[in-house]
Amino acid sequence: MEALLTAINSKYEHTALGLRSVAAFARARGHEVALLEDSINSLPLVVLDRIMKNLGEETKVAGFSVHIWNKNFVFQLAALLKKLRPDVKVVLGGPEVSFEPEKIFAELPGADYIVQGEGEEVFEQLLLYLGGAGPLPPHVAARTAEGVLPGRGGQAKVADLSLLPFPYPDLAKVVAEKRILYYEASRGCPFSCSYCLSGSERGVRLRPLARIKKELRLFAEAGAPLVKFTDRTANIRPDLGDLLRFLGELDCETCFHFELKAELLNEELLALFDLLPPGRVQAEVGIQSTDPAALRAIHRKNDWPLLAKNVKALVASGKVHVHTDLIAGLPYEDLAHFEKSFDDVYSLGAQQLQLGFLKVLPGTLMRAEAEEHGLIYTDQPPYEVLATKYLSYDELAFLKKVAAVFEQVHNSGHFPQTLKFLCEEKDGAAFAFYAALTRWWCEHGLYPQSHNGRNIAGFLAAYIEEEVAVEARAEAMERLRFDVFCSFPSWRPDFLAWRADEDFAAVSAFWRDIEEVRRYLPGYAFTSWRSIKKRWPLELFTVDPFTGERGRFWYLFDTEEKRAVKVASPALP
Repeated sequence: MEALLTAINSKYEHTALGLRSVAAFARARGHEVALLEDSINSLPLVVLDRIMKNLGEETKVAGFSVHIWNKNFVFQLAALLKKLRPDVKVVLGGPEVSFEPEKIFAELPGADYIVQGEGEEVFEQLLLYLGGAGPLPPHVAARTAEGVLPGRGGQAKVADLSLLPFPYPDLAKVVAEKRILYYEASRGCPFSCSYCLSGSERGVRLRPLARIKKELRLFAEAGAPLVKFTDRTANIRPDLGDLLRFLGELDCETCFHFELKAELLNEELLALFDLLPPGRVQAEVGIQSTDPAALRAIHRKNDWPLLAKNVKALVASGKVHVHTDLIAGLPYEDLAHFEKSFDDVYSLGAQQLQLGFLKVLPGTLMRAEAEEHGLIYTDQPPYEVLATKYLSYDELAFLKKVAAVFEQVHNSGHFPQTLKFLCEEKDGAAFAFYAALTRWWCEHGLYPQSHNGRNIAGFLAAYIEEEVAVEARAEAMERLRFDVFCSFPSWRPDFLAWRADEDFAAVSAFWRDIEEVRRYLPGYAFTSWRSIKKRWPLELFTVDPFTGERGRFWYLFDTEEKRAVKVASPALP
């Protein structure tokens, strides 16, 4: 039987791994299944037109995957499609519809079937049923003339992941479009976090390592820029060391993104991460909170000393881009306890810290315990918390503003030395600084707009002039100047004092002494003054941005290697 699957992604650059896997499994068993991908940033009627153009007269099944980011969009599409093609059976799947089928059928009268759980085997069985070749699968809820027929099998799981075909038959096209590729080496989760749908699962199913290596090599050879593993905890695999060795041996520019449980890292794995080429791996560490009461409430255990040690080791290696996660709005975590969690996690030095907000998802233990903790949350996806027993609406609303400012200022990665110094001026209390910056940001009308890095540099300069103590202001501005020098090498804004041109004769003498320059740039060869200035900008600072020492410090920035080099040459006074 012919079917059309439609995936609505949250962004154009994403790819729909789930529906791709469902389609590949059905095709491998002889079904004609087409796949259409779009995003919530498109107009619904434009996507509907694409669906209608791809829906042949013989196509009798239209499937949609439903998530918190696309539910309303998908329901609108499905309802319109049913009006235009009432002969087509509308099948829904995905985490947003799997747990309360009766409620979903009431919300979307045009839906005919709901696949509960993992869809590959179940959807293929449903296609057989609709073609008259088998019974209704037990993991499917159906709308019948008599009403809703609930599924009889609970949440479906694919026991043997080796049965699942490679989900990117159009790999070259996807890579050419510079889209993010998603990949799963395992399914299931070993933990039971109460806010997560995976918390109800038991056990982890692993894809064979030989198969993983074969498919990752396809990504690398195709030139994929980024491959994100969807595994809840990549280092639950006993063979992760072998996988890391394999990734280190690949001759490619592909970056592979993993979610890690930091406490499960050992010295061998840390050493293997340290041997990887820079940029080969990104690591996301979900910490969520460091408050013991909050962690107990959500059924998480964090060995903070070990976690901190391992994350700092990953960061210190310089080989792995590390991303940490926090959740605001957890049970028992009031503002004071959240501030401590923020400061704890910030102190790890990860390149990014993602501040998220509790989602009270259907089918989770957190939803069942919502009343106990006074959770007030949005009725529509993403079911985000608005207030709790422990955090008022005003407090959570302020944290949303902090998250937005933090994302633009810190997570951009443009201003590490400036932010380090400004936090130190708040006695090392990172949250206190970012809260003060957020209040200033809002007072100056900068929230909720998005701003580019150059504008943010100007805002930070204004903040320093207005809010930083006079005796610390000069050093703060020097650190900001260094960050701008490294992040925007060709930009010299007037609000920062640039000094290299004042020592033009000394700078010229330095660049003419090839042997001297090669002490810092081994492959250096003089070409032209213009190319030198563009490739290796050189600047004088009155504060060493890494030590805080005062004096005269020359730094050059290698724009190709993305690194700052301190220069101590007799030619440069």
